[in-house]
Amino acid sequence: MLMLDAAIHLGPGLELAVNRMDFFRLFKFLASNHGFEYFGLAEIPGDEQGVDLRHIHALHNFPDSWVGEAAGKTLGCGDPIVRQLKRSTAPVIMDLRQDPSGLHDVNGPEAAILIPLHTPNGKRYGLVMFGDVEPQMSDNLAVIALHASLIFQRYFEVILSLDSISGLNDREIQIVVWTSEGKTSVEIAIILGLSEHTINSYIATVMRKLHVVNRAQMVASALRSGLIS
Repeated sequence: MLMLDAAIHLGPGLELAVNRMDFFRLFKFLASNHGFEYFGLAEIPGDEQGVDLRHIHALHNFPDSWVGEAAGKTLGCGDPIVRQLKRSTAPVIMDLRQDPSGLHDVNGPEAAILIPLHTPNGKRYGLVMFGDVEPQMSDNLAVIALHASLIFQRYFEVILSLDSISGLNDREIQIVVWTSEGKTSVEIAIILGLSEHTINSYIATVMRKLHVVNRAQMVASALRSGLIS
C-alpha cells in the first residue's frame, strides 16, 4: 500500500482531507504544482458508456466553456481522452493537436497528462491535467502518478468507500444530490429522463437505506456521511 509520508510535500492537508472540497484543493494543488492550469477526475465506466462530469464523485476546475450547458456534461466513449483512459494502465502524455478532445475549446491547452487510477473494489477512474507540457515533463510522469495515487487512495478511503457502506448506488446518490439542491421529484424526473413515480421510488429506497423518514433527514444524513457536500 502507498504511504502518506511519501507525499509529505502535499502538507498536512492530505491526512486532514475529509470532504470533496478538501480533495478538490489537493488535486488542484497537484496540477498547479506541476504547471497545469486545469484538472479533472472522474470514474471511467464500461466500454459503451461515457464519462459523467456531473457525477457526485467527479472533481474538476474546467471552465464553463468546456462543460457548460451548451457544451454538455458527458464525454462520449469515443472521445480520445476517454478511449485512452479505458485502455491505459500507465500515465501518458496526449497531444491534443493530433487527438482533439471534445472536452476543451479550440483555444485551450495543446496537451494533457492522463493518469489511470483504480479503487480496491475494481472501479476505474482517470485524472486528466491540461496545460503546456515541457520536454522534461515525461521524466516527471512517474512522480506525478505517485502523488495522484496517494491523493486518490485517501479519496477512496474517506469518500468513495462510503458508497458501499451506505449501500447507495450511483443513481440513488445522483437523486440525493438533486434533492439537496432543492429539486422536486417532477424536476428530477425531467432532468434524468425518468418518471416521477420512479424518482419517488428511488427516494423511498434511499430513505429506507439511510434509516430516515423524510427528504430533509435524507439530505442531512448524506451530508453527515460525506456522500454529498
